[in-house]
Amino acid sequence: MRRLAFAVAGLLALGGLGLLGPGGEARANGVPQLVKLTYLPGISNWGPQDAEGVLEFSFAEAYARIDVKNLPPQTGYTYEGWLTGGAGSPFKVAVIPVSAAGVGAVETKLTELARYDYNTFVVVARGPAAPESGMPQEKSIAGRFAVIQDNGTPRPGDVSARPATLPNTGQPAAGSARERLGRTFMVVLVTAGAAILAIRFIRRERPA
Repeated sequence: MRRLAFAVAGLLALGGLGLLGPGGEARANGVPQLVKLTYLPGISNWGPQDAEGVLEFSFAEAYARIDVKNLPPQTGYTYEGWLTGGAGSPFKVAVIPVSAAGVGAVETKLTELARYDYNTFVVVARGPAAPESGMPQEKSIAGRFAVIQDNGTPRPGDVSARPATLPNTGQPAAGSARERLGRTFMVVLVTAGAAILAIRFIRRERPA
């Protein structure tokens, strides 16, 4: 019976740890940042002014997710997301596919990121005349942000919460920091419950 108790406890603990799998993996070194994307005066010069979106990214974990809406496809054009600002050249994050309704989403890894002083994210439109290399000049929605410092506090910038709920793009949304915290709390509860169950089985097995 004692072996059974420990087996049950082990299975429960493993099941709890499974909550931290790919869908809820904790991200070390700071929480992901959320940047609201709008038609930004001084940057935006192309496309509908009611377009909007959100960028979620983490330099520490080298990933980014982009959601957009009210950004309909244009014949001959492809939407792309770029990091700009700082001392170097802009960095292309990903191509952003959009539906006929103007809704799009993409999640990607920032595998070739070489520096971390960017402070602006821009959605651009690459047309037939745009050169293959470099960032196109047709700039749609954008957002400014500040990189979170090692002590967890952001430098001044336009780091915002998510805008109004975006339409369902058919892709799973990245878990928020609150959701990941909830999963971690569940792991603790499951593990503690497994330990209590094992202790009860052991006590029952002991002779009076």
